[in-house]
This record gives sequence, C-alpha cells and structure tokens, in this order.
Amino acid sequence: MPSKEIVWKIPEGLYNELERAQKELDYPNLISLVSQAVQRFLAEVKQDAWLKQFRQLQKMVRSSGGLGLGETKNEVIAKLREQRLQVFEEEYAHLYR
Repeated sequence: MPSKEIVWKIPEGLYNELERAQKELDYPNLISLVSQAVQRFLAEVKQDAWLKQFRQLQKMVRSSGGLGLGETKNEVIAKLREQRLQVFEEEYAHLYR
C-alpha cells in the first residue's frame, strides 16, 4: 500500500509518554501505536458527527410534530400494524392470491 511521510514535532514529554504506551501495550513500534490511535480517533470523530446529525434529525421530527404514530405504546403498536398491513396490501398481497 502506498504511504506518505509526516514529520511531526512533539514535546519531549509527549514523546516519552508515547514510548511508554508502546512498551506497555506491546506495540512493535511507535508508528503502529500512533497509527492505531489515529484510526480510533477518526472512528470516534465519525461517530460523533453521526450522533450530531442524528440528534438534529430528532429535533426536526419533534419540531414538525413527530411521526404521527401516537402517544401511548398501544397507539404506536396499532399504528405500526396498520402501516404494515397497508404495505402488505400494496406490495405483496397479489403474490398470495
């Protein structure tokens, strides 16, 4: 796999901490430790971005009056059953007739 080189100047204390972590966590070298740390960080950033977008979507749904499924558990279940039956009738019922 092609690679790029990064030159990164860091404080000596951080370098020492990285070396300590590499030894404690049994990474073969600093590059593999830093690479793993960056990959985890990027995954967390992506998850945070997804959660932010999801929360914005929740706010939009709430501000527009919700999904119209009902207020109680039984109302929601009844509405979802009604919708399932409607989808079945429109999409699949002809397969069973």
